[in-house]
Amino acid sequence: MVALTEYESKKLLESFGVRVTRESVVTDFEEACSAAANIGYPIVLKVSGLNTEHKSEIGGVKTGIHDQASLKAAWTELAEISPSISEFLLSEHIEGRREFIAGYHIDPDFGPTIMFGLGGIFTEAITDINFKLLPCTQNDLIQMVSELESSILLKAFRGEPEVNLELLLNMLEAIATCGLSDPDIIAIDVNPIIISNDRPTAVDALVVLS
Repeated sequence: MVALTEYESKKLLESFGVRVTRESVVTDFEEACSAAANIGYPIVLKVSGLNTEHKSEIGGVKTGIHDQASLKAAWTELAEISPSISEFLLSEHIEGRREFIAGYHIDPDFGPTIMFGLGGIFTEAITDINFKLLPCTQNDLIQMVSELESSILLKAFRGEPEVNLELLLNMLEAIATCGLSDPDIIAIDVNPIIISNDRPTAVDALVVLS
């Protein structure tokens, strides 16, 4: 098995219609400054490249970067993690308090599936995830989403608007289509999907090939 980088994974998903963060791969601080100026602060800086799938566990993600000085501090910290890290991913910061997870997986008994559930830091602490066999209809996806225990978060919640269900369903359909498009794709994980205002955005993603 081989895992695409976060950047490669999100570019692939974007080609199928998944809304992802604006971002750039950079290899030196000057490139980072230029990319940050193009994207606009605040930004997020992450270690990138091969074997960085679990970057959060090694402290490889820096958020809250609002200017060049904080970018320099974050760059210095990440560069010290490992001499083998030669590139970084600089992306826009998406504001939102609601986070979900989606994915494509091949069940050994039933075949391809699409998954959706509560995401972000709650994924491992609170198991609230539903699956549907593929191919499936949009009504199947609506059922999968609405039957979550945390589906109340899709409604207007604590001052935030109701999630645009059409955009969310389009994202799930795009993830499923991407997975089914290539027999070499054995898994897709999109976590978190952050709801900003009413729009879902894929903030991190991983595509695994056989």
